Amino acid sequence: MSSPSPAPADRSLHDPRAYLALAQRHYENFPVGSWLLPRDARLHLRRIYAFARTADDLADERRDAAALQAFRTEFLRHVRSEAADVPLFADLRASIRARQLEVELFTDLLDAFAQDLEQNRYDEPGLFDYCSRSADPVGRLVLRVCGHRSADLDALSDRICTALQLLNHLQDLGSDLRERDRIYFPQEDLRRFGVDEAQLRAGSASPAVRALVRHWAQRIGAEFAAGWPLVDRVRGRLRCELRAILRGAAAVLRRIRAVDHDVLGGATKLGKAARLRTVLGGLCLRRAPAFGEGG
Repeated sequence: MSSPSPAPADRSLHDPRAYLALAQRHYENFPVGSWLLPRDARLHLRRIYAFARTADDLADERRDAAALQAFRTEFLRHVRSEAADVPLFADLRASIRARQLEVELFTDLLDAFAQDLEQNRYDEPGLFDYCSRSADPVGRLVLRVCGHRSADLDALSDRICTALQLLNHLQDLGSDLRERDRIYFPQEDLRRFGVDEAQLRAGSASPAVRALVRHWAQRIGAEFAAGWPLVDRVRGRLRCELRAILRGAAAVLRRIRAVDHDVLGGATKLGKAARLRTVLGGLCLRRAPAFGEGG
């Protein structure tokens, strides 16, 4: 019996032009393998992004556990053999070998996406454990692709990536509940600030929700500041890419403060012009942005 194939809707896996375009088609606050990086690094990272984006869509958009398992099975079959019937997986195998990428970083991502189909409420330890698999592997893969392999750098990267994941969750606080019945932020914090689910479903944030958002925005900003030293520890054009990512994060935090922490009704996503400014800032500005209040 042959191995299961990726679901028919995942035709982009079979067309390199299509899967490399995923980074352009999906909204992101932060640059993904931008032109700040060398061309060969961009190619590897766009393959990784297509892998993560496609698997995430199977969990988030299609809610299809069987398709996600089939995706995992096919990926591992290609990694462990010379199979070439799914071009994305064959190309990823080439990237894994060229950059000595740990396969566990990919399967950790898949584990997190599978968890999204099973768990929809968290306490704080569970939230950070989830981020360690849903976000941190991406940063470590970026480091490996760009020639860095160090426990110290991994630790700094993990702080940045977890903070990026939490920032996305903060922006999506209302839509995650309304569209997916998920609340990532700890139940103990909802009780502490007096937030119930009806408030999170509302069209604008109550004072209690704003207090919860302010608390987490401050925590997230502190994590970005703690991770900033990674910028000066890496080499070459990756420094510019990291500066751009962190400037984008600081810009989102400013947007959240500008709407008085009303992530339910306020506009906190970055438009094209704002994203371009973060990329240019990564190229031209070496100082750290302000991540906290007053920045």
